[in-house]
Amino acid sequence: MTQIATHDGEVVEVHQQKVVVQMHVVSACASCKAHDKCAFVDKADKIVEVETDQWTQYNVGDRVEVSVNEGLGLFAVLLAYIIPAAVLILTVVFSSMAFQSEALAALVTLLVVTVYYMILFKFRNRLQRKFSFGLRPLRVEN
Repeated sequence: MTQIATHDGEVVEVHQQKVVVQMHVVSACASCKAHDKCAFVDKADKIVEVETDQWTQYNVGDRVEVSVNEGLGLFAVLLAYIIPAAVLILTVVFSSMAFQSEALAALVTLLVVTVYYMILFKFRNRLQRKFSFGLRPLRVEN
């Protein structure tokens, strides 16, 4: 069964086929009694653009629920952090063995990692379709 991660948010912009939502994301430890005095609590506002055909039913200020498949989050971490770290380490090792100059090995390593991120950038539209968000209005309880 696919697990879905959800966050509540507020619509801040509405464009054709797109709704921009601001979410106040708080880490799990924020529910701890000592979170006010702790330096490790993570609070941040996140902005997400959600493509939807029902964009006309949303207005600025509406409370909404944004959802995404949790497995996609792991895939994003893999693409953005794990693969580039592996590429970096492997390139450092092999370029250090191939070249006598450490400066040249470092330059080759930076070049290879840059090429990796340029490839990700080139395929950003395809990846963006894969990382699509769901959106639904929240009912306001009286």
